[in-house]
Amino acid sequence: MKKTKILRIIARLNVGGPAIHTVLLTDQLQNEEFESKLYAGPIPSNEGDMSYLASERGVEVNYIQELQRELSLVNDIKALFRILKIMLKYKPDIVHTHTAKAGFIGRGAALLYNFISNTKTKTVHTFHGHVFHGYFSPLKTKLFLFIERSLAKSTDRIITITDKQQEEILGFGIGQKEQHSMIPLGLDLRRFYDNNNKDFLHESYSIPKNKKLIGIVARFTQIKNLEMFIRVAKLIHQKDTNTHFFMVGDGEDRPHLEAYSKEMNTSDFITFTGFLKNLPDIYSSLDLVLLTSNNEGSPVSIIEAMTSGTAVVSTAVGGVPDLFTDFGKNYLVQTNDDEAMASASLNILNSKDNNHRFVEEHQNNTFQKYSFDRLVQDLTETYKELTYESINIIA
Repeated sequence: MKKTKILRIIARLNVGGPAIHTVLLTDQLQNEEFESKLYAGPIPSNEGDMSYLASERGVEVNYIQELQRELSLVNDIKALFRILKIMLKYKPDIVHTHTAKAGFIGRGAALLYNFISNTKTKTVHTFHGHVFHGYFSPLKTKLFLFIERSLAKSTDRIITITDKQQEEILGFGIGQKEQHSMIPLGLDLRRFYDNNNKDFLHESYSIPKNKKLIGIVARFTQIKNLEMFIRVAKLIHQKDTNTHFFMVGDGEDRPHLEAYSKEMNTSDFITFTGFLKNLPDIYSSLDLVLLTSNNEGSPVSIIEAMTSGTAVVSTAVGGVPDLFTDFGKNYLVQTNDDEAMASASLNILNSKDNNHRFVEEHQNNTFQKYSFDRLVQDLTETYKELTYESINIIA
């Protein structure tokens, strides 16, 4: 039986959901039906590297040095032709791109490949978020929207990871409804669900065990709006000094955020940890996780926190509300509403009943909905549907 060849392309395997998602898919779709290859760009020195996850699972990552985060006409054209050369050699049945930059260049290369080889390799693109709000200037945003709308015309399947995100992407005029599928993230969540190491952060950072711990796990970049976390931490600590805060992560904004914390006189009760790999221990030992982003797709930090049995207070952006029950939506606030986030945080920290109800309503449902077994099944059905269409077209 001929295997279906999948060429998977992501801009970079930096810390976050897309990297986990693509590594797990490449690993799991290496079987009697599918053959998968993973290509990625290099990771900048100021970002956390998740390629260790690929190593742990025995997934080979093929790097395209020209596929870089920054916009560069020269490098982007080089990356396009490099990917085209890979396609001409590998002859994939499906090209599946993840994240914006890989989506632009990978699907552009697929268009050229289909023209040159007179074939119809299927193209799939997953929006893990989008860059149409909060990332670039209005002019650049209009350019990216034009490119996405143009590429959508030749994309066989557009995947979004929440219902809200699908509404947004369709609202931007990207693709037609029949091209779209909503397939939630799939993650390896068992280690979060089973972990019960409540003392890890207290012991590792010598925090008294009577202190309530509040944290955020994120890339330190502008879109994550981490100044809000520092301001909210100050408000909470003013009302409850029996609290300590952790900022877990790293990135280009770290020097600025550390300076901002000093300026706000919060350094005594906010700890910057850098990137940490043992996330199940971290979530399990936090009493509350905050998310302050200006824009999100389906944030992995919330999914992992909920699966760990930890309550979450978040800004109501992008696909975030889709992760919360009706009761849980009481803990969603508007962007930069510091007082509302502090108030919601104190409410759930100080009410055992509300905390218990939040965990009861979210932990099991999140674990089941976002397992990677479900993701693999969903993508298997999608790929089979696309290749079946190809067979019928050829016949």
